[in-house]
Parts: sequence; structure tokens; C-alpha cells
Amino acid sequence: VQPTDQTACVGDPVSFTVTATGTDLTYQWRIGLVDLVDGGNISGATTNTLTIDPASLTDLATNYNVVVSGSCSPDAISDNVELSLGEAPIITVQPTDQTACVGDPVSFTVTATGTDLTYQWRIGLIDLVEGATVSGSTTNTLTIDPASLLNVATNYNVVVSGTCFMQVTSLDADLTIIQLPIAEATTNSPVCINSSIILTATEIDGATYEWSNTEGFLSNNQILEIQNAQSSDAGIYSLVVTNDGCISEPLDLYVAIIPCIDIYLNIPEGFSPNGDNINDVFVIEGIDNFPNNSIVIFNRWGNRVFEATPYKNDWDGKSQFGLRVGGEDLPIGTYFYILELGNNTDVYKGTIYLNR
Repeated sequence: VQPTDQTACVGDPVSFTVTATGTDLTYQWRIGLVDLVDGGNISGATTNTLTIDPASLTDLATNYNVVVSGSCSPDAISDNVELSLGEAPIITVQPTDQTACVGDPVSFTVTATGTDLTYQWRIGLIDLVEGATVSGSTTNTLTIDPASLLNVATNYNVVVSGTCFMQVTSLDADLTIIQLPIAEATTNSPVCINSSIILTATEIDGATYEWSNTEGFLSNNQILEIQNAQSSDAGIYSLVVTNDGCISEPLDLYVAIIPCIDIYLNIPEGFSPNGDNINDVFVIEGIDNFPNNSIVIFNRWGNRVFEATPYKNDWDGKSQFGLRVGGEDLPIGTYFYILELGNNTDVYKGTIYLNR
């Protein structure tokens, strides 16, 4: 029976054995052509069983053999056999802390040496298993895809085992998950041709902004203003917000450009509601072209006396609010107005003189 290849862990005992027949047999174990002698970790060098205890890396060889001699010639030499030594698992590169955005993949990796290594990733003492978002839980690289806030932990680790000696456990590593920013914005759409488009992103501390459209337009301003807008500027503008390296879902805003017509608007400086059927009501010429208008009129003390949405050229100098001494007719004097046309244009402010 020829000796066979042997595998052992460093520090363990290992033996090669031969079985032979013949008269007055003697044995000499060798490495190649070099005789082995008893001593140190070698015993049985001249028996049918060679023992190495403890085995070390210096004992590695592919050509262990034994010469069997007897009273009768010739000697018999066994086949060459190999001694392989397994190494204990050693972690050479520890897993490191990871940061990812919600929805992104994230991985932890360990590097180890040893024989026939196996891996088990854990959170604390709890083994991770393959699932919808977890893969590689029994390999040297653990992947979580997509990552969510539920995956946040400070104690990801991996147990590395091998053929030889005890298993080793890595250091703990943190996983930080950053919530995605939310893109929010407003627009002054619709706007008239040759006026300004204004898109305003809600401010987020430390964030950056990117506006774009399908025509290749790009801007990094939080408040985007496009002056002298033309029909070609109409369409969908997308906003993406980046914060802490995480990118929001895009927000789409539609901007309409309308061919506004310049309409004559004349606001009189006064009127005389005295019942003579001449200039008895406050008439704003052209107000009918602005159906979304609104007006508020105040006295000199800042009290409202009239308001309307929309205004229909029907104020006859009477008060709508408060106690009125002497009836509803307002006294002669100067009054103040605020007029909004409801079309994203400037607010009109001025005075009216009421005479009787």
C-alpha cells in the first residue's frame, strides 16, 4: 500500500504510512533523495509510519517517499507523496464604513487569507440571509440593493471560517443612509411674450440645483429667470436637487407663453358721485379685459371702505365697511387704492379724489 498525500493545519500532527511485505524489512523516509532523521518534530523516520508533529510551513514538500529494504535485493521505493498545510483564516483588510443614498446599492467587502474560507455576514450577532435586497451574505462581499433607511446599522461584521483553527470576526462597520432631498418649486406661468419666466426652487441648506429642458437648457440657479421670453421658451422645465451627494427625483413644471395684447387701461384720478349722472361712479377704462382683477380702497386712516373681486366699475362713493356717520356716502377727500389685474403683472397703487 503506497503512502498517500496528506493535508493538515499548521501546528497539527500529520503521518505518512506505507505497507510492505518481505523478509527483515527496514524503512527510510526521505524528502526527495534526502534521508529524514528522528528529532525535533520528526519521528518514525525508519519505520513504516512517518510522523511530523507539529507540522509547519517548513515541512511542505511534494516528494515525500520511503525506501523499503530487506534481506533480499533489490530495495523498493514508494511513490512520491505531497504534504499540504492549511492556513488559519486571517483578515488582512477590514470592512469599512459605508454611506449611501436611499435607493442606491451599497457593499461591504472583507479580504482574508486561509484555507477553504467561508463567510457569514451579520448585523451584530444576527446572521444575514439572501433576500430581496441582500446578496453575497456568505461571500467576501455583502451587497444591499436598493438601500433603505431600514438598513441603517453601526455593527455590520463578517465571520470568516476555514479548514484550520478557529474562525475570526471582523471589526464592526457602519452603514449610513441619506434621505433623498425633495425638489419643490413654483412658477409664474403663464407669462406674456417678452416678459420674464421666473422659476423658484424651495431652498434647502447646502443643496445645489439644476434646471433643464428638452432643448438642452441648463441652469444651476435656485431662482431661474429667463428674460424676454419667446414662444420657444415654453415647455417643461425639470428641477433636480442634490444634497449630501444624493439626488432628488426630478420635478417637472410646465411654462406657458401667451401672446398677450397690450390693452389700454386708464385709472382716473377722481370722480364726483353727486347724482348729476356725470362722473357719478369710479370708472377704470379697460378693466373689463382683466376678469381676474381685484381692488381695495382705503381712507386716509388706512381703513377699508370698498373692495371688489372683480371690480365692475360700480363704486359710487359709498362705504361698505364699519359705522358710517351721516349715511353710506363717504365724505369728500383723498382715498387710496390697490389694484391687481390678476395676470402676473405689477400691482397698481394710487390715489382717488372723491368730490361731491
